[in-house]
Amino acid sequence: GFGLMASSRVGQWRSSARVVSTCLLVALLTCTLRCSECVKLSNIILILTDDQDVDMGGMTPMKKTKELIGDAGVTFSNAFTATPLCCPSRSSIITGKYPHNHLVRNNSISGNCSSTAWQKEAEPFAFQVYLNKMSYQTFYGGKYLNQYGSKDAGGVDHVPPGWDQWHALVGNSKYYNYTLSVNGKEEKHGNNYEKDYLTDLVLNRSLHFLEERSPNHPFFMMLCPPSPHSPWTAAPQYQQSFSDVKAPRNGSFNMPGKDKHWLLRQPANPMPNSSIEYLDNAYRRRWQTLLSVDDMVEQLIKKLDSIKELNNTYIFYTSDHGYHTGQFSLPIDKRQLYEFDIRIPLLVRGPGIKPKQTLQSFLPQMVIHVYECFPDCVCEDAFNNTYACVRALKDANLQYCEFADNESFVEVYNLTSDPHQLENIVKKVDPALLQTMNQRLIKLQSCTGDSCRNIK
Repeated sequence: GFGLMASSRVGQWRSSARVVSTCLLVALLTCTLRCSECVKLSNIILILTDDQDVDMGGMTPMKKTKELIGDAGVTFSNAFTATPLCCPSRSSIITGKYPHNHLVRNNSISGNCSSTAWQKEAEPFAFQVYLNKMSYQTFYGGKYLNQYGSKDAGGVDHVPPGWDQWHALVGNSKYYNYTLSVNGKEEKHGNNYEKDYLTDLVLNRSLHFLEERSPNHPFFMMLCPPSPHSPWTAAPQYQQSFSDVKAPRNGSFNMPGKDKHWLLRQPANPMPNSSIEYLDNAYRRRWQTLLSVDDMVEQLIKKLDSIKELNNTYIFYTSDHGYHTGQFSLPIDKRQLYEFDIRIPLLVRGPGIKPKQTLQSFLPQMVIHVYECFPDCVCEDAFNNTYACVRALKDANLQYCEFADNESFVEVYNLTSDPHQLENIVKKVDPALLQTMNQRLIKLQSCTGDSCRNIK
């Protein structure tokens, strides 16, 4: 039970149960099998949120989503991001490659995020290109990659190959006052809720696509709302929701980063009140923005039902990575190797998937980061903050991580007995086991294609 996951820098790796793109591939293989049996190809919808965690209650607002996708299909208990940072993670989803193969290191153009090199070397081989060649009608709506639309990388004129309809956000997540590339043409938006709220706009244009599509061919839609990424701007009807909610105080909340890498030893502990007030507000507002995504799921499923495509459509719901609000005294962000940042929601419904399942695996089914500061902010990344992890799930939930910066460091956690990763047990573990994990990590660092799945 070993898997792979990459950090936010090229050549660094981490452990993972499955990459979301693998799930899509399995769905496509299932569709192909159906085609051989003279049954039409199944439709596919991928809903990808931004910064939505699992461990810190990020799915709590999603009552409709859990009912309409999770209860109607399968919820995966061990879904991990390829790396807990937006652009490298989304690049893994789009290409099906780990970051040490697609070479997106961070959210900057110099870090290969939507760079001209990425457009030339990766985009022509993204999954939508193959779907389009299989006669799928394709639609993209919402956030793409953080640097998409930059003048240094082709601007809004650039439309990645394979998309019939392209409604992509320029830059990072926003809810109002943003620019879209609509099939290569610039479209500016203001702050009018009915016309501009991005989550609703993505929904409305996807519904229009479903109305205008050809019923003679299958479709693929990738919907990427900004929620629950900052600036956490909720729709007007939800701005008073969850008024009494605070960030969870259990587990590693406001705990010192004892025996951890130097980045985790720098935050002030206990946290100042200003940080706690800020993260509580962020926590509530994140949940508020997700209510519009929950509405999106409901409206999509109603539409699929009305056009008689619901029973022939796979619907995937997931996020690019998790998030933290006060864990180990880090007020807000992602990027870290701990469960709250790397675990993501993964819910799937569709043809042949039995309802009300909770599973671990889908296979049996078919440079410098720039980010906004805040009160008492803490550096959560550095130029040489490189870590690689491998995870074992067979006999125990064991995580082994190596750092490769100015401080050589190893962190090991037994998540079966220590689910909040409070104790680094590197000095208590059998050295033979550490050597085994190290050797597996070395092999994973140079793997490509099928070789990444066959390491023992």
